[in-house]
Amino acid sequence: MFEQIGNIYAIVLNLIGLVVCLFRYIDKPRRSWVYVTAFLLATLLSDYYWGAYSLLMGDGPNVSSYIAYVGDNLSPIPLILLLLHIRSDGEKKFFSPLSLLPVPLTAYQFTIYIQFGGLFNNIWQCLFSTIIIVLSLNSVIYYFKNRKNGAKIPYVAHILFAYVFFEYAMWTSSCYDWPNEWLNPYNYANLLVFFALIALPWAVIKMHGDKIIGSKSRTSTKRMGALFKPIYLIVSIGICFGGYFMGMSIRDTLDSAIERDLESDVNVYSIIHNELFMFSFILVAFSVAIIFIVYFAHNTLENSKLREEKTIAENSNAAKSEFLASMSHEIRTPINAVLGMNEMILRDSLRSRDKLPEDKDELRDIFVDIANYSGNIESAGKNLLSIINDILDFSKIEAGKMEIVDGDYKLSSVLNDVSNMIYYRAKSKELKFIVDVDKELPDGLHGDEVHVRQAVVNILNNAVKYTDNGFVKLTVRGKKELDSLNGYWINLIFEVADTGIGIREEDIGKLFEKFERVDLKQNKSVEGTGLGLAITRNLLEMMGGTVSVKSKYGSGSTFTISIPQKITSGEAVGDFKEKFERGMEKAKAYEGGFEAPDAKILVVDDTKLNLAVVKGLLKATKLQIDTAERGAESVKMAKDTQYDVIFMDQRMPEMDGSKALSLIREQGGVNKNTPIICLTADAVVGARERYIAEGFSDYLTKPIDRHALEKTLIEYIPEEKVIYSE
Repeated sequence: MFEQIGNIYAIVLNLIGLVVCLFRYIDKPRRSWVYVTAFLLATLLSDYYWGAYSLLMGDGPNVSSYIAYVGDNLSPIPLILLLLHIRSDGEKKFFSPLSLLPVPLTAYQFTIYIQFGGLFNNIWQCLFSTIIIVLSLNSVIYYFKNRKNGAKIPYVAHILFAYVFFEYAMWTSSCYDWPNEWLNPYNYANLLVFFALIALPWAVIKMHGDKIIGSKSRTSTKRMGALFKPIYLIVSIGICFGGYFMGMSIRDTLDSAIERDLESDVNVYSIIHNELFMFSFILVAFSVAIIFIVYFAHNTLENSKLREEKTIAENSNAAKSEFLASMSHEIRTPINAVLGMNEMILRDSLRSRDKLPEDKDELRDIFVDIANYSGNIESAGKNLLSIINDILDFSKIEAGKMEIVDGDYKLSSVLNDVSNMIYYRAKSKELKFIVDVDKELPDGLHGDEVHVRQAVVNILNNAVKYTDNGFVKLTVRGKKELDSLNGYWINLIFEVADTGIGIREEDIGKLFEKFERVDLKQNKSVEGTGLGLAITRNLLEMMGGTVSVKSKYGSGSTFTISIPQKITSGEAVGDFKEKFERGMEKAKAYEGGFEAPDAKILVVDDTKLNLAVVKGLLKATKLQIDTAERGAESVKMAKDTQYDVIFMDQRMPEMDGSKALSLIREQGGVNKNTPIICLTADAVVGARERYIAEGFSDYLTKPIDRHALEKTLIEYIPEEKVIYSE
């Protein structure tokens, strides 16, 4: 009875383990699962044959029993391969003499059991069992010596060590006589040995760090699992039960025939054992077939994926190479303009020096030329800065450092800034710039004003760049929506239409990809990084918006962006077109926004030219400006002289800005609490956050924007010292 229960138990556990391994292999092919599956198939070959025969015939097979040992003799091989495969790099170089301790036990077991079995079978089993237990023990010892260094628990080694140990106990106890089967250790050791049939798959799962239940597979893998998993379950269970019931039918038929003396010489055992062996062999062959099918299917899938990824990588590399070539051209072009125009200014300035007062007409012409040269330098500088800003903005997006900062703002202010900026760019190309804004749009909104402005400007700049004749038109509309939790929202619709060169239909999909510039042959003279539209799409996605484009090649394009914004005020924008046109008529040259003759600031920079730039930009404010060219010099000056604001460069020799800031704060004195603003060319991702964290009061980047500089001064200079211009 005990043996019958053990046989059923072995077959059930074997099938469960086999199903787990096959299913795991289908989900994610690993060599480990092949080794474990091979082991389980080898043991099933003998477990099913021996167990089914014992159940049918009421006794173990006594003829050609070598068939039952085929699986047993094959099963150690995949276990050895598994142990060798899962070893870590450190473990491969490790060997402990303590792992040889089981060898004498193996030799003792061999001497006991040799009298009950064949010589070859015993040598084979003892040799491979010894290799398994030595490798397992070596892994366990390695783990205990290196667990503090991060060595992983060798679950497989633990299971296989126990597996071989209980096999030793099982076969050794079978060499002695016991009063009855309930007292025979063989039966209990046998049950523990069979437990390894499901414990081993569990150990492999733990070794790989997979989830015990469930797995996330690719769609193609899920389809493969949906096909093979139910088929394998049905077929494997069907084969096991089918073989047993067919054997039962054959046995009853032959027994009946023998009783009637019709086939008295029929060898019942031979027919039954051949039939059972054939069924177990079919199950093994079916399992192996599934492994090969899944293997080749995954290989085909992986090869296809590799080819696809290779194509994508090649296209990406080509786009990046084109981008770098374009950047080399785009950066050198404005630098060439800056240097060339500067040379012209130097020549004309020297020429004007030698002119006499009566040559005022010629002097006037010279200064007109100098003003034009300066304008060209400004244009080239802004273009160069735009290129660098695009690259920095995209690097922030790629690094996940671009943040959406929401706040209240006026839509009319954004539209005014955008319109002013684009108006002058369109005018320089003799293009008509048309603004059409719905008068009923709400003026008070809540959202990221900076990035809304940036997205709209990018689209408009793109339209101006690719339009040589005709017009660029900005149309702004909106659709209000009511959110029960957050009140009224409006989906702002900005439509930018132009009469430019248009876009080919096949190129529209590339427009918003990074490093892509379409129709390069046609557009080779157009400046730009090819990142503007990619940045715009990313910004809009971060704000919950969208962008789309319609275009007819040769006739122009229409870009449409939508941005959801919360409404904070019922006040309408009004007749923005009239306001804009009136504002253009009243536009005057910049003359400075404030004066502060009683305020005193310190500017620290190791480059004299940068100090001259700051002093020149602030000349109209009548500020008292001290300068220092070294960090240590600034610390000394800050000890004795009270300043309202200190502008500190970061990268300076001997002492950088952060160190100078720290020393000024530590020494106390009159500037212990003075606002110290980082004024640096370091504009990489996270720079602002880093400098603020170091203790700077604020952060400005070079090249210095005069408006940002003045705005910062107004914020930090005491209010009573500021006199605003009328």
